[in-house]
Amino acid sequence: MKTSIPIVVAFVAVICSVNANSLPAAKSSHGCGQALPDGISVDKSVNLTLDSANGMTVRKYRLHLPKSYDIGTPAPLILSFHGRGKDGKFQEELSQFSNASYGFEGISVYPEGLPNAKGTQQYQGDPDSPPSINDVAFTLELLDHLQGTYCIDTSRIYAAGKSNGGGFTGLLACDTEATKRIAAFAPVSGAFYLQANQTLPACNPSRKPVHIMEFHGFEDTTISYAGGINTRGNANSTDIVTWVDDWARRDGFDVAANKTSYLCKGKKKVTRYSWDDVVVHYNYTNLNHDWPSSFANGDTESRLTCEEAEATRIILEWFKKWTL
Repeated sequence: MKTSIPIVVAFVAVICSVNANSLPAAKSSHGCGQALPDGISVDKSVNLTLDSANGMTVRKYRLHLPKSYDIGTPAPLILSFHGRGKDGKFQEELSQFSNASYGFEGISVYPEGLPNAKGTQQYQGDPDSPPSINDVAFTLELLDHLQGTYCIDTSRIYAAGKSNGGGFTGLLACDTEATKRIAAFAPVSGAFYLQANQTLPACNPSRKPVHIMEFHGFEDTTISYAGGINTRGNANSTDIVTWVDDWARRDGFDVAANKTSYLCKGKKKVTRYSWDDVVVHYNYTNLNHDWPSSFANGDTESRLTCEEAEATRIILEWFKKWTL
């Protein structure tokens, strides 16, 4: 990533997402017009389960409908994936997508990973994840259920996640079927693990470009910015610059043609790299393995950023730009 002026590039494939200045009409899901299921109400989070055919019969997730939810008005949806060893409730409190003060008037869903042999919950992509579990298939299965139950704008479905959940968000961005249904992706402190042959998993999105934004602390000692062995000593992750640059190339950009800008000041300096706002990366000088926040959030108590560089605030504003 180098500091320079962005250039306009020609995309070979059809661009499936458009800027918010020319957003098409909402695409209603089959759940529009249906009464809310028993036990579900607006402005209240609830833990739910889904019968699954992808590795385990019952899967858990947490759901929050905004106060503004209306059964006849298609609403955007964010899937927010927790980090290894966490759960849906923790991820809800961490990401704050259910917090009305951030202004998101959509549905937020917090899927839960499955425990490994040691009882630690994680998603596909982690080196300890059971190979029998297909979390990508579960995510698509969950989307089917949500779209058939609630009034969702199927052109405005998004994915974000922290750590292992961020790495899994990256897997979704590379999946042929998931990229037909999810408009933009935002991994935070993503754990992008290399395979046994020390290469990243295959990446075969169904469209070009894929809108993707990554956040990472430069002082991350759990998933190092420079890549390398994880704290468990059982797998290597890629360095973040390579991962971001790969996405810039995949989306048709010249890697050297990014626009570099800065947020915050002093020790909290944040460097932003952007390729036409399609591929974006935030490097936080002072943060470790954190969800960037200006206040203590259960993830970080003392390593804070300035308000303008909060991950939640940036993600929500950026998601609004894109639709399928």
